[in-house]
Amino acid sequence: MTRKRTILFLGILLALLLVPTVLPYLIGHLLLPFWAYLLYAFILLVNAGIYLANRLWLIDRFFIQGWVGAFFAWNLALLLAGGVLEILVLDLSGRAALGEGLTVSNVLDIGTKVSQRVFVPVLGFLMVLIALAVALSDEWRLAAFKYREAQQRNERLGRDIDSLKGQVDALRRREAAPAADSISVKVDLMMTKVPLDDILYVKADGDYIVIHKADGKTLMTLMTLKSLEKQLPFDRFCRTHRSWIVNVDKARGIRDGKILVGDAVIPLSDSCKAAFFELLSHKSIFLKAEPTVLKEK
Repeated sequence: MTRKRTILFLGILLALLLVPTVLPYLIGHLLLPFWAYLLYAFILLVNAGIYLANRLWLIDRFFIQGWVGAFFAWNLALLLAGGVLEILVLDLSGRAALGEGLTVSNVLDIGTKVSQRVFVPVLGFLMVLIALAVALSDEWRLAAFKYREAQQRNERLGRDIDSLKGQVDALRRREAAPAADSISVKVDLMMTKVPLDDILYVKADGDYIVIHKADGKTLMTLMTLKSLEKQLPFDRFCRTHRSWIVNVDKARGIRDGKILVGDAVIPLSDSCKAAFFELLSHKSIFLKAEPTVLKEK
């Protein structure tokens, strides 16, 4: 707080303390009971403390740093502590004014009691909002808050950029690596090398996959279609369905929205169409088949 604002704060606090003493006297030459004035002064000082705690510590330590949850947790603790202290002061002041065995709470109706319990937390929350408004009106605090937001955005952007760089590097390494001409799969407990040119298509069958070869033979192995897809070159093989992978070089036509590979008719799902036809366009493949076969119905 600057010197000017400190003087203003103390002036407002002193004026509010004098209001219940001066105003009733000026209006009707009345003076409040001491216990009532004591309770009023206590509530005022509690709220002034909440305001100062936020301005001098909580806002800079937590709110500006982006720890909003901790900021409001501390304020909730302050409001609860203020409410408990208000009850204690109310009872003490009542005993002093009404005698032993009696408290102010004993002589108040339920509506007034509820209003008392709500009044202090509501005033305290108002002090929190006022402290926030005043603090964020300070140029350096506002700049710090904006800087924190920009820093968080930059951190998220940096993570996204790093992720994209990793993906690009992986693609470059994949493209730079020498093209494999075969894959190895385990068949009957033995690793078997399968030339890529021999594969027509692959079909998932429960926990197994079945590799269909150009010579009519099949190989069954225990693995997922997804793990096999990672081994196959993406510029030759394409997933056409959740259960099928096709060697695009072996496709001989399309009929009724299905792909013809050898003697098989393989489904082409809507989710895979775009990738399949994009691969065809990149490879500039002309499917060799009857004109009536190539034309989709």
